[in-house]
Amino acid sequence: MKGMIRMTRNVVDIAVYQNDSLAYLKSLRAHGAKSLMVKLTEGTTYLNAKAGNQIARGLKVFETVGVYHYFQGRGSAEAAYFLAWVKRFGLDKSTVLAIDVEDPSLAYNPTGQVNAFLKYLIKHGYTHVIVYGPGSWFGSRIHRGMLVDKHIWPAAYGVSQPGVNGANAWQYTDNWKGLHVDGSLDFDGSLSGIVTQKAKSKKATYLKAAKQVKARTSITRYRDKAFHKSVDKFPKGQIFDVKRVVKYRKITRLKLANGLYITSNNKFVRKLK
Repeated sequence: MKGMIRMTRNVVDIAVYQNDSLAYLKSLRAHGAKSLMVKLTEGTTYLNAKAGNQIARGLKVFETVGVYHYFQGRGSAEAAYFLAWVKRFGLDKSTVLAIDVEDPSLAYNPTGQVNAFLKYLIKHGYTHVIVYGPGSWFGSRIHRGMLVDKHIWPAAYGVSQPGVNGANAWQYTDNWKGLHVDGSLDFDGSLSGIVTQKAKSKKATYLKAAKQVKARTSITRYRDKAFHKSVDKFPKGQIFDVKRVVKYRKITRLKLANGLYITSNNKFVRKLK
């Protein structure tokens, strides 16, 4: 792994086979896991019945929680199903979303359908994506050079390195610290989302007070301050009257006079008064 590791974080991933109790998740954290990936969906009908608890309780324990989808080959249809549950569980656009590409029934070269899946997520603003698969599939069945997003998370057990040049993360065991859970090393923050979140926090600034703003770019209005339910979009130059600035997690949103919400990010809006 010479020249590969810039930062290394322990990440565990769980599914319905693992516990969903707070005590169990705390035990994984106590053993050194910094971040958690939860299996959410599979195909277009399966939902991990424990996902709700695993996510909600995981957010209380781990620095970050991401989710993944077990892929069965139906690109955008599966992405739509996956994303609907991502939103239903309240996971925002900073969340790392992974596609698990390993099912034996997949076409020999599923790259096209993997891209359709990724494009759907990215189109809907969920840009922190990563492709998981057996290490041997990258370059043979999954063509990284053709992926619309080239962040990858290969799995390779019983070896000293992932075997894929420039891997962003590596799942190296299915029995992490003897706890019967998959363990991975996140080399650059792509799997945990840590680098992404730090970069965003350094670059983005948010209004703390405003009565009127002007759109620097096109602006979407939402029904809720979590930005889960969009209503419409306005072009650059549109002026909005602000009722008040409201706190949302560690940032703010602008609540408009009509009760809808828009971003307070200075990159997208300019304060007029």
